[in-house]
Amino acid sequence: MKKLIKPIYIAIFLWGLILNSISWFYPDYTRYYLILSIIVITPLAIIEMIKMKKEDKLNETTLFKEAIYRMLIMSVVLGVIFVITKQNHI
Repeated sequence: MKKLIKPIYIAIFLWGLILNSISWFYPDYTRYYLILSIIVITPLAIIEMIKMKKEDKLNETTLFKEAIYRMLIMSVVLGVIFVITKQNHI
């Protein structure tokens, strides 16, 4: 049970709960909440990547490289999904 209750999982759960609440009660503001989420998460991700790179230099591990590869794979997957689901709105 200790593995499941971590601050990051609680934060993700609350983020999703707030997103559902906003999209249910105030659907006009859902886009702004998602933009705000990107603005908040991007610096946190950059800080985490800097920590990984420092740790890789100290311990001679490959965590940073693996994280970059995961991000590249996910960007390709998201790009393919976007192309598949793209609709022509003129």
